Amino acid sequence: MPKKQDLSVSEISDLFGEVLTKTVTRPSIFGYVPHEKQVKFHSSGVKGRLYIGGNRSGKTVGGVVEDIWRLRGSHPYLQVPPAPIRGRVVTTSYAEGVKMIMIPEFAKWLPPSDLINGSWEDSYAKQDRVLTLSNGSTCEFMSYDQKLEKFAGTSRHFIHFDEEPPKSIFTECKLRLLDTEGFWYITMTPVEGMTWVYDDVYVPGKEKKASIDIIDIDTSENPYISEAEMENVFADLDINERKARKEGKFVQIGGLVFTQFNVDNNVIPELSEANLMRIKTWNHYASMDHGLNNPTAWLWHAVAPNGLVVTYDELYDNEKLIDYYAKEIHVRNQMPGRRAPSVYVGDPAIEQRNAQTGDSVRMAYVKEGIPIVLGNNDVKIGVNKMNTYFQKKRWVITENCYNLIRELQRVRWKTFETAKKRHDNNPREEIHKKNDHAPDSARYFFSMMPELYIPDAERDTRPEQRINEIVKAALGAVTVPMGPHYIDPNLTPSALTRSTEWHTIDEHMGGLW
Repeated sequence: MPKKQDLSVSEISDLFGEVLTKTVTRPSIFGYVPHEKQVKFHSSGVKGRLYIGGNRSGKTVGGVVEDIWRLRGSHPYLQVPPAPIRGRVVTTSYAEGVKMIMIPEFAKWLPPSDLINGSWEDSYAKQDRVLTLSNGSTCEFMSYDQKLEKFAGTSRHFIHFDEEPPKSIFTECKLRLLDTEGFWYITMTPVEGMTWVYDDVYVPGKEKKASIDIIDIDTSENPYISEAEMENVFADLDINERKARKEGKFVQIGGLVFTQFNVDNNVIPELSEANLMRIKTWNHYASMDHGLNNPTAWLWHAVAPNGLVVTYDELYDNEKLIDYYAKEIHVRNQMPGRRAPSVYVGDPAIEQRNAQTGDSVRMAYVKEGIPIVLGNNDVKIGVNKMNTYFQKKRWVITENCYNLIRELQRVRWKTFETAKKRHDNNPREEIHKKNDHAPDSARYFFSMMPELYIPDAERDTRPEQRINEIVKAALGAVTVPMGPHYIDPNLTPSALTRSTEWHTIDEHMGGLW
């Protein structure tokens, strides 16, 4: 290149144009203009953040810029520790996550002045996957396909997970933040459905039970993506995949099992003592799904003369012995307005005898005065009956049956391990054995219930009114939601009660709920 003093006006103009072009095509953080949700993400000062959204909603870019600000020791929204900083970025795989996404994004947004000698080649050690800035800060790039022991080592000031990490890697990485009281954040699209991130990060963050900020974003909220482009990308997706990939919503991959269950239609307030007295003459049943490490779930059901099933109580616990459950069952059966079930029905597996004692779970309950008949374990029969009772407005659940309500909204069909296998095969017809203990208990009860036949005269296209009429006919009073609402499936029982406002339509029965 000629010396500066030898440049002609034309050459200076060309050089200025080249620099301007690089500035436009490679803006660096100085040209970064965050949209509203990115600002919310950057402004959060809590220890953990989940930035969850649709594809191309700007979450990865926001995460990378956050990384760079922290590595520089200078942040426009927060006070951060001064350089040198030790950071870690973890993503899906080396070939796709690190090499194809993270490295290009860092190279794009990092100002050359922050690199050693202004050179990416001098700053990035490809073999070690470590980026070193001119201020001494370092950032290592790792991937979920590495062995767990690789994630140990010295402390870090921040850890950025791009896309959902395995829980074991997430936990190991968080331990690296103890010495520095560091920060972690996940930027992801929930393509794997309701995994551990939903249970352990999203729900605690939404309920403010942990120091976690949740930033939700729909792709449509990214002002730099046109509606035409979004429609072109998302048009052919099915409803669940669209919810995950565009709206950034957690969905049940494989499909929900209890598709006819609806909180607004099928959940009523806990029965008062007066209303318990009203159902005392009905037929009463109790059902159970046995577990030790997994929860044991007992449910109490009452069946009205008009065929309405009211599930009105639950006992749900784990790592308890049978005598604990038996004592609790007897106590509950003797509570005011209650009566002992005429039939106890349970998991057929409780008939299996222990090789050492020779006793079975069923026999242990018999010795405690609780004889259990074995339910039908045909999954299709039980699931179909449960969905039918929901659909035909003949099953309501009181809101104190918190775990049953929660799990009914979570149980899904088992899926193949990879997206390719899911695409190449018909859906599986087995239930994914997780978060299904209370629904299994209910399934054993409904396996012995009769098939429903509802005359045409009783059918109604207004489902809320129909279920109100059925409940009123059975109990003499009826409650309805005061306007549309949504109950998160992981709300605590107290929060569930607070989030739902009920009133009694039949005025002279007011207050019984």
